[in-house]
This record gives sequence, C-alpha cells and structure tokens, in this order.
Amino acid sequence: MNLFWQKILGRLMPTAQYEKQEVDFLTISEKIKSLRYSQAVDEYKKLLLSSKFVSAETRKQQKNRLLELKRHPDVAFFLKNQSKRNGPVRDAYLTFSDDFYQQKPDETRWNFGFYFKNEKLIRNYSFHNEKQANNAGNNTSVNAGVLQIQTRREAMKSLAWHPVNGFAEKQFAYTSDVLQSAKNFRQEGGIFKAKIRCSGNIHHAFWLGTEKKEPHINIFHFNGAEIQLGFMNRQQGDGIIIKGINPAKYYIYSLEWTKDELIWYINNLIVFRAKNNVPKEQMFLVFNSFISDKMTGEEGLLEVDWVRVYQWI
Repeated sequence: MNLFWQKILGRLMPTAQYEKQEVDFLTISEKIKSLRYSQAVDEYKKLLLSSKFVSAETRKQQKNRLLELKRHPDVAFFLKNQSKRNGPVRDAYLTFSDDFYQQKPDETRWNFGFYFKNEKLIRNYSFHNEKQANNAGNNTSVNAGVLQIQTRREAMKSLAWHPVNGFAEKQFAYTSDVLQSAKNFRQEGGIFKAKIRCSGNIHHAFWLGTEKKEPHINIFHFNGAEIQLGFMNRQQGDGIIIKGINPAKYYIYSLEWTKDELIWYINNLIVFRAKNNVPKEQMFLVFNSFISDKMTGEEGLLEVDWVRVYQWI
C-alpha cells in the first residue's frame, strides 16, 4: 500500500463503530421523514433562505421569528441533526431496506437474473466471455441474517449471450447468481448503502443499473485483486482503484447521489467524487458474482449483511 492510501485509510473508522452511527442515522431519518410535514420546519427554512434578500427592518423581524421557531421541538430536532458526523448525512428518509431476516431473499424486493429493455434479456443467463452460469437463485441463500451468493465449481449447461450472435448454449465450469430489484424498486438520487464482504479471487459487485447497458454505477466492485469504484454514462465515466482494504472484512460501502455529484464512501471516508455526466434517471440495485474468461477461476462468496436506500427530502 502506497503512502497516499496509508494516509487516507488512517482516518477510516472501524466498521463496528461506524455501524452504530449508521443505526443512529436510520433512526434520525425516520424522524426527519415526519418533518417533511412540519409547518414549523418549513417556515424556518423559508425564512432562513429569504433573509438575505429583504430589508434590514424585515430581517430584524425575521430574526425574532427564527429565534421563536428554534424553540419548536421539530425545528430543534432538525437543527440538532444537521451535522455530517455520520459520513453521508443529509435530510433524507428511508425508501428501501433489507436486513435479510427471512430464510430466503424477499420476493417483494428481489428477483434473479438480468433485466434489460429487450424482453429476451430479462432472464437468467451469462455473457459469452464469462466462466459461470447464473443459476436462477440456486446459488443464493440467507444464513443468520446474511445474504450469501456462492460461486461454486460445478459443470452446468446454460445460455450465454453474445451481443452479435445472440444466445447460444454453453458448457460452464462454475455457477453463481445475479440478484436485482428492477421490478420492485428503482430510484434516482439519494444515498445507497450496503455492508459487504467477499472471498475468492473472482468478481463480486454491488451496483446500480437500468434496462440499458448504461448508466452503470459500481458502489462496490472487487475484481479478484483490488476494489474498484466508479461509473459509466453515455460512454463516458470515471473511477478509482482502492488500495489497502481487505475485501474479506466487512465494510459499509455508500454512494451519495445528488443532481450535481456522485460521492463514494467506505465507512466514514469519502474515497472518490465525480461531478461530470451524473445520471438523471431511476436505477435499480444489483448484487452479483462472476468469473471473466481471462481468470483461472475459483470458488467464491459474496456476503451482504444489510442494504439501505434513502431519498432526499
């Protein structure tokens, strides 16, 4: 690990400690959600914004009113929780979550296989340049509250997609799975988080996708050797390689997506930002593991303790 990453990761909060703050954030977000309907908070925000554009006399009156509003419990709570101490903290409320307490992935949240605009591509298949057959959920389980996608060494015939030649049956040496929320949940903007670890020198990923090839946002991607974060949109993109993080240990990987910027976090640390070509459409969640044909291939495991999504107020 080079000196740059040693310095950056030296400020990385331990996952257990950061997760306690995440629980606080989750609790606060539910209260903040109710504040969307608070007349006191709404008035406070409007007065605060307009105070720069009014006369001195009006500003004095507004100042007195702002002091009164600060004593209102809704406004007091709102002001108390404006700190960014939790990492990506904004005025946001929970829109999607799964702590994987059921015995298998919740069918009201998740489906298996890929989901693209072409109806022929809404199914379980793999790509022609991969070594694993995606196995329609047979490699996915929930164990002790943790989602597990296993990549196993086992022979299987399945469909492989080639962008020119279409589908063809192929003999694969491995099996794995793709889990996505396309039919049940999509969102433009917000905060996307998951607590993840993985093993095996193969690809493991948590990403946002659409019914097209792009945009594509990797919130977490282990490529078999190192962690990559980044995105592609309209044939342009950017990304970063993270050094010094052990993918076999749990970390909380987050994306904060505003109309102007994408910001990636590992626990409490900002590790990458992108301001150009930010996607402007709803995207769905995807977890998957795969083996490219350039890899030797081996078994692996992707584990997700929980996933949560928040939307801006």
